[in-house]
Amino acid sequence: MAETDRVLVIDDDAAFRFAMVKALSRHGFEVSEADGGESALRVLSGPQPPDAALLDLRMGGIDGLEVLKRIPNAPTRTIVLTGHGSVEAAVEAMRLGAFSFLEKPVDAEVLAPLLAEAVSESRRARSGLARMDVPPIVGGSAVIEEVRKFVARAGPSEEIVALYGETGTGKEVVARHLHLASPRAEGPFVALNAACVQRDLFESELFGHRKGAFTGATDNHPGMFGEAQAGSLFIDEVAELPPDTQAKLLRALESGKVRPVGAPREHDVDVRIIAATNRDLWQEVQQGSFREDLYFRLQVLPLVLPPLRERAADIPVLAEHLLERIGRPGSRIGEGARELMMAYEWPGNVRELLNVLRRAVLFADGPELDADLMRRMLAASVFGHSAGRASKPQAPPGDAPTSLAEVERAHIQRVLAQLDGNVTKAASALGIDRRTLQRKLKDFE
Repeated sequence: MAETDRVLVIDDDAAFRFAMVKALSRHGFEVSEADGGESALRVLSGPQPPDAALLDLRMGGIDGLEVLKRIPNAPTRTIVLTGHGSVEAAVEAMRLGAFSFLEKPVDAEVLAPLLAEAVSESRRARSGLARMDVPPIVGGSAVIEEVRKFVARAGPSEEIVALYGETGTGKEVVARHLHLASPRAEGPFVALNAACVQRDLFESELFGHRKGAFTGATDNHPGMFGEAQAGSLFIDEVAELPPDTQAKLLRALESGKVRPVGAPREHDVDVRIIAATNRDLWQEVQQGSFREDLYFRLQVLPLVLPPLRERAADIPVLAEHLLERIGRPGSRIGEGARELMMAYEWPGNVRELLNVLRRAVLFADGPELDADLMRRMLAASVFGHSAGRASKPQAPPGDAPTSLAEVERAHIQRVLAQLDGNVTKAASALGIDRRTLQRKLKDFE
């Protein structure tokens, strides 16, 4: 018997939850509700988490971003929804692992196939296939060839690697390849996103704890170092580590020993560290937020990953690979669409490219993703950027818009202009229904 696709709707608006439950149930989903972040976390961290979740960004109490931070390793794939958010919040949600990001109101006809894809990825994660299926390093540009050479040379080493690069450049993919190229390839690869850990739990997450060490410590926990024994530990967003944890991490790197919270003594660990950040760590050192001694300890084998805009020639082959990854290998990218993609700056890098392609295959009328479709998808990107080299909506000097409310008018007008004033196509590209767009246009008058 086929497994039911389970979706959790997380929103403090009862009317919205009711509408979503009704609409998604008609599409065959088994839908449950959570009226806020606290109740959602109980479900998401429970023994039977849902396959996918719709998460409102702004809620009273625990908000959507905090929910994402507290479930970094959950198999549930989360689509973030907001009617009041900001471009920065969209970027942050994607960085914290959101599957996709859409603005309210959202059409169930658009949402249903995206949820089906999220369910599919969730099941791959639960089955362990996602951990086994390491994506290749795609591209033939000179900068990507240098990345491959670095992996080939640094992988077999036991030295610490520091990966630098903008959000979405593939730092974890490179880290996994370093692990596979090492003598530790048969050992575990454990990933920790430091941005997703509560500040008072860093020590426990990294080094483990003993039963009874603090309230809620009902069992012994090996920590990330313990889980990565004889393997590799990837610490993403390492700049987020608080100062006291930085000191203890440095001690672990220098001594090869850790002490779990509540343990009477240290014990040996055999772990190779791969650290990553999208910040300038040396600048963090100069500002006093990152330890200088830890910085130099991490700098044994540094590598800067290039942003997508610096390897535009790789974009077509990378896009084809991503289409196969999302289960649409029959889709084709037309020449005009390819040119638009190569001219776009991709501020969200590969992560944004993947999100744009997901939307494109949903809106495509046939197997070809043509220039008109791609123009609409780029215009509606959650990163709030337009196609071409002008990467941000223009605003008067000294008055650059930062919230979605501020950029909404310019964004909608830009999409309408690109589609020759066609309201139906513009609504489709923006992910809202035609009536909602007409209402917004009336409000702009």
